[in-house]
Amino acid sequence: MHTSNWKVMVRMFIYSLAALLFLGCDADTGTDPVTPLTPELAKQMLDVSYGEDPQQTMDIYLPAGRITDQTKVFLLVHGGGWKEGDKSELNFLVVYLKTYFPNHAIANINYRLGTVENIGYPRQVQDLQTAIQYLNDRTEEFSLSKQYAMIGVSAGAHLSMLYAYRHDKDRRIKALCSMVGPSDFSDPNYDGNDLFTTGLRYFVGDYPTYDSNPALFNEISPSRYISVRSPKTILIYGTEDPIVPESQGQILHQKLNQKLVYNEYHEFDVAHIGWTVDQLAEMQAKMTAFFTSHF
Repeated sequence: MHTSNWKVMVRMFIYSLAALLFLGCDADTGTDPVTPLTPELAKQMLDVSYGEDPQQTMDIYLPAGRITDQTKVFLLVHGGGWKEGDKSELNFLVVYLKTYFPNHAIANINYRLGTVENIGYPRQVQDLQTAIQYLNDRTEEFSLSKQYAMIGVSAGAHLSMLYAYRHDKDRRIKALCSMVGPSDFSDPNYDGNDLFTTGLRYFVGDYPTYDSNPALFNEISPSRYISVRSPKTILIYGTEDPIVPESQGQILHQKLNQKLVYNEYHEFDVAHIGWTVDQLAEMQAKMTAFFTSHF
């Protein structure tokens, strides 16, 4: 997708969801308050470096009353076609999670963006692993558990799924939300799709079609790594999406069902991220119910 179009859609998405959150901030969170013996104060840490590269940063939001080994953590991973984007684009999700899950911590993660000279794979998946290890190493300092839920958007959803399904050997990821994330690059619905000729070039290199390197495309397809131990997953896709076809969610839904992994699949009559306020309200309600029950 062209950079200008992506940025316009992101702005529209953020403005719409911001309006929704302002309207719904008095909603019941559905979570029980934590009463620790030694209360911790809420803390916000922005642009925390988890690696040596300037792009390896994250924002960490610690709730009041958190307890080591008990306070769970949401991990947010932004989109942008593997070549652009920033964690600030998911600040609306930070507001949402603080409102509906006030006893959970949040880490909003940046990762190294792909370029033609220095592609994203496998560096970006490694960045997620490094960021999570950074948090694991500081559970006592931050008063956190090692239990995580991931929410990714577009390319960020793809990276989240690839990490959770393939690389999370310790099974720390307990729940996962894919918002319009690519899941299987062997899907014939990608033929002639702009995703192959633009964004994926920055992730895997100059391979414009699945047939140009099927082994590599299979390797980066999260659907190939589903097992009975995969985390519970909520899938949110658009029926009018010109970038990530709805079949991507359907393929993943079917494979999760085959392995008896709890999952929810939700379709909306919408493009990639051009959601209306009403659609966002419905999406938010489904996410809240899912994470309340399964994380």
